[in-house]
Amino acid sequence: MSKVLGSIKNLDEAKTLLDSAIDIIDLKDPSKGALGKLQDSEINLILEFINNKKLTSSTIGDLPNDENIIIDTVQDISETNVDFIKIGVYEKNYIQTLCKIRSSKKLIAVFFADKFLPDQSNLEILKKSGFSGVMIDTCDKMLGNLFDHISLLEIEKFLSNTKKINLISGIAGSIKSEHLDRILELNPTYIGFRGALCENNKLRDSSISKHNVESIVSIIKKTTKISANA
Repeated sequence: MSKVLGSIKNLDEAKTLLDSAIDIIDLKDPSKGALGKLQDSEINLILEFINNKKLTSSTIGDLPNDENIIIDTVQDISETNVDFIKIGVYEKNYIQTLCKIRSSKKLIAVFFADKFLPDQSNLEILKKSGFSGVMIDTCDKMLGNLFDHISLLEIEKFLSNTKKINLISGIAGSIKSEHLDRILELNPTYIGFRGALCENNKLRDSSISKHNVESIVSIIKKTTKISANA
């Protein structure tokens, strides 16, 4: 069964998700880009509140392909209590940089359907370098959702490749409730949401709605149960 990741931008949203059936609470600032990083003080405040009651992840920001900047930022976040660190791969040359990262945390490489998608060799390189997982997202949220950039067949191939080498897999990218049937059939490790959880589900900068969170989780559980009994 796919787990649900919900992205939050502040402590108030963390409080909403902690009491929900969301599996992973993801820390990021949507106003700063696809993988915008929260301030260190905000990250620590949220993690202290969550207190290991749920799995957590944090983004490092939409960073340039600069080895020192990426490694230093990962190191800073590695010193927090977060479980996963998400690192963007905006073009193929980033992979060489990511291979130099070392961390006590689980590293997740985030590819973007509107930028660059990995082939099997890219995934194998990351696996050998110590990465725990990979995911597909979208970078420019103004250009549509995941299915505006990639076919279901391509997603299926990506997930198949991750399973061959035992990598955690994630799917995100302005995912809405109407996309869930197709995605759940492919059984990624987790499905990531931000916009669909917000009060106005087209505005990622608006606040998370408890009702929308419950609705998404309910759809996933219901669909999964039907599939299991089919």
